[in-house]
Amino acid sequence: MIRIENKSAVVKRITKSVICVGLLQLASGAQADLWYVEPHAKLRVFYDDNVQLSIQRPKRSSGVLATAGVESGRRTENSEIGLIAAVRSTQYANASELDETDVALGLTSAYQMGRSRFGLDGEINYDSTLTSEVLTSGLVQTNKRRQRIRLTPSWAYMLSPLMQVKTSLNYQKISYEDVDFIPLFDYSFATAQMTLIYALSERTQVFSRASYYRYDAEQIDTQSLNYSMELGAGHLLTERLSMSAFAGLRSTEAESPALAGIIEKNNNVGPIFRVELTQTYERGRIRMSADRSLVPSGSGTLLDTTSLGVSADYRFNERWNFIIRANGYRNRMPDGESSNYNRDYALLSPAIRHHLTQSLSLDLGYRYRWQEYENSTSDASSNELYLSLQYTMQRESLGKWSVLSN
Repeated sequence: MIRIENKSAVVKRITKSVICVGLLQLASGAQADLWYVEPHAKLRVFYDDNVQLSIQRPKRSSGVLATAGVESGRRTENSEIGLIAAVRSTQYANASELDETDVALGLTSAYQMGRSRFGLDGEINYDSTLTSEVLTSGLVQTNKRRQRIRLTPSWAYMLSPLMQVKTSLNYQKISYEDVDFIPLFDYSFATAQMTLIYALSERTQVFSRASYYRYDAEQIDTQSLNYSMELGAGHLLTERLSMSAFAGLRSTEAESPALAGIIEKNNNVGPIFRVELTQTYERGRIRMSADRSLVPSGSGTLLDTTSLGVSADYRFNERWNFIIRANGYRNRMPDGESSNYNRDYALLSPAIRHHLTQSLSLDLGYRYRWQEYENSTSDASSNELYLSLQYTMQRESLGKWSVLSN
């Protein structure tokens, strides 16, 4: 077990490295087309009748959520660098043990050199299991600290005016503090992908993708190796309606400890897919998606997750918007076996937004959450009402300033 002091030292070293890389890239380049700084802030008051989404003795509480952040960077004709920092604090009136303050630091960068585009993204998150486990394990009943580090280098190359190859590596390290007997385990998750894209026309693209994933939870000696192949296409059906889809198969080789020190091996095959449909209107947009993939979790295993999502934004006039978001998730074990981690989760959140100025808006909304575990005889639900004031400094779109926007 790594001690907390060592974790803090690692975070400091990585933070310094990220900042140094950012400063070096900011200092490089002959001509700067655009520098930008975009601050944002949000103040939200709410009342939730089941803050922890508990089955027994749900805890009701009002509270305040405050968020502040800034994104800054520079774009030139052939490079881009951005640094992101944010702080999020939640205070509960009737559940002070759930108070939390989360911090996030991020880096995004790209460099165009001839036919090649090189990228490097990274982030460090220090947050709470109250929010980090919502979509995976569902263990949001206690307030424990979680640390997440992610680094993603990438490379893309134009083989011809119609064909492009993209490669990327992704590494994540997640660790939990003071979880004691809560079934949450530190893990690492690494991926490697190669995608080949071909443009059949101005409206249609086809692609193929090969992927490799590795999941390790060293505390409980579990490991999972995964290979997948996918085929897909994207098509602009009309000027305002677009669709993209891919489907394929994944092969999983999992190892976990059994009795008497025996290593139990399990191999299985399953489908993966993603479909997305986007319709834009003069006053709004609707987006629908369906997805099935393997998702890493703190449960000591990958989860075979099927998700559905719908979001819509409709503007009545210059001042008023209606926004709604609905999502559903089904988490299952990759081998199809029954497990305490098999669960269903759903969220519905409509809101009315009033634009006070170009940068300042006020939201009045409602959020409904529901979850049920396969091996549980009861489910849990939560109802929340909130009023939110948010500020985002408006700036001109950077698309025309950089060839990297495409």
